[in-house]
Amino acid sequence: MNKNTEIFTAYSEDNPEKPERTKIKGKFFLMIFFLLVFIATMGISSGVFFLYRLYQTLPTLTQMQNIEQPLVTKVYGKDSTLIHEFSIERRFWVSLDEIPQTLQDAVIAIEDRRFYKHWGIDVRRIFGAIVVDIIQGGYAQGASTLTQQLARNVYLTSKSSMIRKLREALTAVQLESCYTKREILELYLNQVYLGAGVYGVEAASERFFNKSVSELNLNECAVIAGMIQLPERYRPDKKENIPRITERRNTVLRAMMATGVLDKATVKEISSQSVIANPHIPRAGVGAYFIEMVRKYVSDKYGTNLLYNGGLEIYTTLDPVAQDSAENAAEQQCQVLQKRLNRMFLDSCRADRMLNIRKDVFLANFDSIYNSNTEQFRDLPDSLKLRKAQISVIALEPSTGAIRVLIGGRNFTESKFNRAIMARRQPGSSFKPIVYTAALENGFHPASVVLDQPITLMTPEGEWRPENYDRVFNGPITIRSALAKSINLVAIQVFNKVGANTVIQYARKMGLKHRLNPVPALAIGAAEVTPMEMTSAYSVYANQGIQVKPYLIEQIVDRTGRVIETNTPDEEIVLSPQTAFLMASLLKSVVCCGTGASIPGRGFRRPAGGKTGTTNDYSDAWFIGFTPQIVCCVWNGVDERRSMGHGVTGSMASIPVWVKTMIPLHEDLPVENFKMPSGIKTEKICKESHLIATSACPKEEEEFFLAETEIDTCDIHGTSRINKDQNMIKMFSAPDKKRPKSIQKKKRPLMF
Repeated sequence: MNKNTEIFTAYSEDNPEKPERTKIKGKFFLMIFFLLVFIATMGISSGVFFLYRLYQTLPTLTQMQNIEQPLVTKVYGKDSTLIHEFSIERRFWVSLDEIPQTLQDAVIAIEDRRFYKHWGIDVRRIFGAIVVDIIQGGYAQGASTLTQQLARNVYLTSKSSMIRKLREALTAVQLESCYTKREILELYLNQVYLGAGVYGVEAASERFFNKSVSELNLNECAVIAGMIQLPERYRPDKKENIPRITERRNTVLRAMMATGVLDKATVKEISSQSVIANPHIPRAGVGAYFIEMVRKYVSDKYGTNLLYNGGLEIYTTLDPVAQDSAENAAEQQCQVLQKRLNRMFLDSCRADRMLNIRKDVFLANFDSIYNSNTEQFRDLPDSLKLRKAQISVIALEPSTGAIRVLIGGRNFTESKFNRAIMARRQPGSSFKPIVYTAALENGFHPASVVLDQPITLMTPEGEWRPENYDRVFNGPITIRSALAKSINLVAIQVFNKVGANTVIQYARKMGLKHRLNPVPALAIGAAEVTPMEMTSAYSVYANQGIQVKPYLIEQIVDRTGRVIETNTPDEEIVLSPQTAFLMASLLKSVVCCGTGASIPGRGFRRPAGGKTGTTNDYSDAWFIGFTPQIVCCVWNGVDERRSMGHGVTGSMASIPVWVKTMIPLHEDLPVENFKMPSGIKTEKICKESHLIATSACPKEEEEFFLAETEIDTCDIHGTSRINKDQNMIKMFSAPDKKRPKSIQKKKRPLMF
């Protein structure tokens, strides 16, 4: 055994635990190694799982390839002028070719100079931003590329977090793989928010400079590009923002010089110019009730998302010029009627005495005084809320059913209730044409004579003694004159002769859907109708017996230009052309020499027919009139069916608004009269006997009849040619062979 062996043996013998410690150490390090491997494996697995789950939250390839930005839905009038918009984000799509190159360059220079070089994420810019943030001691510079901003705007929220940043970066990379740089820039410029509720450069250009983006100059382009960072802070339409946006614009110009798209001289020139905004403030549109009908129709049929975000183009039937004229006239008339209602309020509850204010002073300052003392008026038996003048106006083309004007109340913001289509009111005498329509097809003609005299009718409630409006009895009178003068007693007698059920059948045929009780009072309007129903019913007279269903939308076009809906006329033959013409002729008498005689003097002198209507206690006032091209209905009243005051008739309250609506509706239309169809003949009749006139009749007039109608010859004129000295008794004695046959004949006109 050598010396070394001895030493080792000795050492081993002296340290018997040393090998055991070595084994323990080895095991310890081995355990540490496996633990680290396990931790690393778990970390990698967790990271992979995290990235996998994160990837699952990213937009799908289909979503990437089909980006549809919310666009404004536009509503147009019949002349293709814009009348309304529906949107959540106000945005109008424009192609990149329509966006000035200077605006494209300005946005790239200030937001992402390496836009055309990176692949969605700019690594160099990220490190640069980190360095700047460290130097500044906080967030001082962003590192998001245009693609990342687009990803955030389209798919993510603006809430800052590490997860959102990762998703933004990954989504940006995906976008770069799906779109070209030009397409990404186009999407971005149409997507970006630019303050005041507008999105995209086209909407911003319109809002702040009142022009299309294609018309922007360099100064304006730099302003819009500068707004992207802090849109509300840099809005040029606010005076307090001008110093900030001017400085920001100059920063954009210097950035453009740094990228080489502008030279120093140009930057200096533009920097010296002022920032001048020309903001476009959309005015309150016309036709609020009409627009609400459009909104409800499209929303119910296609959904609210398509309506507010789909970028639809909705072409409607509304005539904006006539609508504006009608709204102004309606407002003025409501003010006139409201003054009457205010006076009635004071008379009924003596509020002026309660406040010790002279009545004339109270009336002159009614709104301010009333609003200042509402607490004191709260318990009065007659609240002013029950005396608000309301109005509805409808005008449509009888040949197509196109609604040209629609007003559903005095103020849409006060009340959304659309009285034009929803209010059930009594039509008063405006119902009489339906009675006479049934009569013309059941034995009567325009020259039929009815005796206007007092009558007593038995009803379930007892005796009823109806009266005429003026409480005057006219004796024998023709259907034409009775309708022109709106004589109640004649209408009731004709109604009874024709039969209640027959009249109701005609009313139903003409579109009246609500309560129609088979009682004599129905003849003078004891019924429930809506203004739209009455307008459509009268359109039959103007359209030769054909009723076309009213409609408000001509066409709907989606964002791609595809027509998704177009109107198809819905027609129905309701009356014969002959009956419709005879009724139009009868109703022309109302306008020329009846209750509507004020119309020509107010400025509307075209051939027109129509009928007034006034209900008991003056609670409803109507006028429904028409030409061959337009039928228009005006109703005035109070929602709670209160009186509007003595004398508030259809002539007084409704005709002024009707005229101011019809004049602009006919401005570009040729003058037309009602076309006489075949099957109608004209005869000259004696104005006294209402039979065929002879040469001896002192006064005659032309009347229309059905071709098969037989009319007797006048028998009360011609005898005047007999010698005055002749014994008058012989004239009325029994006929003899010597007496002319014409004198022997004593047929009288049809009389009831």
